[in-house]
Amino acid sequence: MTQEHFHIEANSRGVWISAVADDFTLATLINFLHLKGVRKYDEKAVEEFASQKNRMPQKIADRDLIEEMHSIILVNLSDNNMTASVTVEPPFFTNPWPSKRDILDALERRNVVFGVDEEAVEKLTKMKLVDEHVVVARGRSPVNGSDARIELLLDPDQAPAVEHDVEKVDHRERSAFINVMQGEKIAVKHPMTKGESGMTVVGTELSAVVGKDTTFPVASGFKISEDGFLLTAAIDGRFLRKNGKLLITPELEINGDVDFGVGNINFKGSVKIRGTVRDGFQVLAVNDIEIKQMVESARVESSGDIIIAGGIEGMHKGFIIAGGNVYANFVNQAYIRSGGEIKIKNSVLHSDVGAHQTITVMGGHKPQIIGGKIQAESAVVCNTLGSEMGTKTEVIVGILPELGERRKKLHDSIVKYTEHLETLEAELAFLKKQEQSGILDEKQRALLLTTMKNTYQLKFTLRAQQDELQDIESRLDLIKPKGVVKVKGICHPGVTVTIRGFTFIVREAFKYAAFVYDEREEEVKLRSFDEVKLPL
Repeated sequence: MTQEHFHIEANSRGVWISAVADDFTLATLINFLHLKGVRKYDEKAVEEFASQKNRMPQKIADRDLIEEMHSIILVNLSDNNMTASVTVEPPFFTNPWPSKRDILDALERRNVVFGVDEEAVEKLTKMKLVDEHVVVARGRSPVNGSDARIELLLDPDQAPAVEHDVEKVDHRERSAFINVMQGEKIAVKHPMTKGESGMTVVGTELSAVVGKDTTFPVASGFKISEDGFLLTAAIDGRFLRKNGKLLITPELEINGDVDFGVGNINFKGSVKIRGTVRDGFQVLAVNDIEIKQMVESARVESSGDIIIAGGIEGMHKGFIIAGGNVYANFVNQAYIRSGGEIKIKNSVLHSDVGAHQTITVMGGHKPQIIGGKIQAESAVVCNTLGSEMGTKTEVIVGILPELGERRKKLHDSIVKYTEHLETLEAELAFLKKQEQSGILDEKQRALLLTTMKNTYQLKFTLRAQQDELQDIESRLDLIKPKGVVKVKGICHPGVTVTIRGFTFIVREAFKYAAFVYDEREEEVKLRSFDEVKLPL
């Protein structure tokens, strides 16, 4: 702006100034002279010029080569030497403005050797910035190292949420426990860093603080990778935090009932429940399950043994399935399957019970089997079988329960499909006869094609089921199990005993009896209790 108001020149007789425009003040004039590097002038002459605004050149200063200096480059360092700034006092207007090299040399004389911003220096020279503190060098602050930290991939304090349809929320699905499997990733360790040292603009190194190391806060049940940065589960089990340490335990212990406060249990180890498994809940475990009180109409399933001290009140909705053995005080209206033996101290009432080995109902005050279906590959032993009321009680031995059930299902299905096939073949024969007579309309022709297709598919299904049934029968012939049923007390009428497909119908009460299969006569025979030994 001031450049538009004045014209200044210098000759051997002095420094001269003339006005180009009239709208300036004394302050504007003095600032202009400062920008032109005129540091010593005649104050009265300057005031007179500012007042008169002469268009003709007016002398305001004598020539003084000492005062007509080159620019002054001032280098300023911050207290911590982290920045360097440059202020330029302008040269006498006939002298050149400092170059980039001049400013870099001035910085070098002040030992500014790091972080120089050459673009800022170049901007300072090109724009001829006067009396401005321009930062032209910056140091680098040290970056302190970060501490090592542990990132949990699973939170032992937060059981995973179960997503449900909003309109079908089942609160049994909530769980207060976290299961992990061997090899599952639990946590990762982010290593500490040493940090990065800093540097002042004068080249002094600033040390960084090195981060602190840490270790995985574990008690037992884990494996740490060779590099020390990955934590995985060493075993299947429950994942929890105890006394500030992470822990995987192969046993889950519930101090009360399995109810809405606990939710369904699906555990990769063994489970011990001190209370009752309530209606509608389920307990699934890889290893043994021990229940100190009752199982109501719930589902309890284990690959190992299941031990129920207080018995089972199934209400025809209780399911007990074990890969190993099942032990209980009593059973009422429940479905039980065991890959080993089943031992019940007291009554088994109106239940469907099946075992790969022996079913024993003995040792309690009322060791009896009344109603339902009892199946065992090896033997069934009890004190009382059936009831005085003649309650229908079915006992099947000498065949795996699931194999016998599959054989029965296949047999019933084959009978049903054979009857259906006969009906289809009759319809097909009638339609083909109509076709040969040339009296089929389009609708009947479509029915013919559909019937042919259905007949073919049904034959295929029937053949597959017949082959499967034949395979089961062949396996049974090879196994030839020695199934027996032993009743130490009374066997009542209403009981049927089936061994290897042959059935004995009990029409009168027997005491101290045993039922065996007579291979020679191919029928079930009645023997004395002591006479028959249990199969090995």
